[in-house]
Amino acid sequence: MVPAASMTTGTAPGVLVADVSFRPTSPEEGRFTRADLVFSRVDHSQTSYEVRVFLNNPTADASTPRTAEHGYAGRFVVFGHGGCFGDEGHCEVPSQARASSDLRLAHPLTPQTKLVTVTDALRRILAEPEEGLRQVTLVPVSKDPSREQRGPTDSLFRFDSLELQTYLTETEEASTSA
Repeated sequence: MVPAASMTTGTAPGVLVADVSFRPTSPEEGRFTRADLVFSRVDHSQTSYEVRVFLNNPTADASTPRTAEHGYAGRFVVFGHGGCFGDEGHCEVPSQARASSDLRLAHPLTPQTKLVTVTDALRRILAEPEEGLRQVTLVPVSKDPSREQRGPTDSLFRFDSLELQTYLTETEEASTSA
C-alpha cells in the first residue's frame, strides 16, 4: 500500500507519482488472472473529475496520449457533488463507526473506494525483460460543467492510499500447475 502523502508531484500541477515496485522473481509469483489498482477513501465532495492512470511513465500529464506505448492503464471517474448547500453540519461525514444493526445508508459524502483494472497493462510491462512495475502516475482532470474550468487540476483529487492487488482464480491456478 502506498499512502497518498508519500507520493511525489509529477511534472504538471496535480499529477502524483507513486513509487511502486512489482517485479516477480519467479513464474509463480508473476501469475495472475486480474490486477487492480485500488484507491481508498476517494473524496467526491466537489465537482466531477477523472483520474488517468499511467504505468512506468512519471512524466505523464493531461496531454499524454492514452495509449499502451505511453503506459496508459485506464481511468476512473468521480461524479462529484459540487460542494455543500445545506445547514450547518449537513455535509460533515460522521467519523464514528455505526452499529452493525444500523440499516441506514451511509452519509452521501462518505469517501469512496475506486478501482482500475490494469491487467493488460501490467502484463505488457512484465513481458519486457528486466522491466517490472516501477511507478504509477495519476493525472487528475476536472470535468467541471463549465467548459472554461475543465482540464488539469490540483485541487480535486484527494484520497488516502493506493494498492496493487492481483488475483489468481482457482481454475487458472489448477491449469497452470498441472
